[in-house]
Amino acid sequence: MTSTTCFAQATERSLLLVAGQNSQPDTFSHAELRKIFLGVTVIRNGVRIKPLLNSTDSRATNVFLQQVVFMSEREYKRQLVSRVFRLGGQRPEEYEDIALLVEALRTTPGSISFMWSDQLAQHAGLESLGILWINSSD
Repeated sequence: MTSTTCFAQATERSLLLVAGQNSQPDTFSHAELRKIFLGVTVIRNGVRIKPLLNSTDSRATNVFLQQVVFMSEREYKRQLVSRVFRLGGQRPEEYEDIALLVEALRTTPGSISFMWSDQLAQHAGLESLGILWINSSD
């Protein structure tokens, strides 16, 4: 009788800030990203930065909101509604389908979002603008 031992390999998974390859956005600080995703207008090189909320993976969304926006999802949505009601403007478009999110990133100038590094590798036409968070014990 033989016994087999399974070893879980530690994998590194990164949450990335992403944009379409031809969109030309710069890098952003966490403070700027927080403002952008809370609906504050930011213009770079004459183009309004348009945040696209990636809701295709609840873990990615929660990590982004906690690590970048510093809010729970519930608090974030409450803040958005309050801001739009008081100051006008629009809430970030929310995408629950990765194909639709990728297409919007490719075709909408100035659009940015976030996704896991392995998701980015699966979709041509997007580029990473930087690492937002790394988990090395996934």
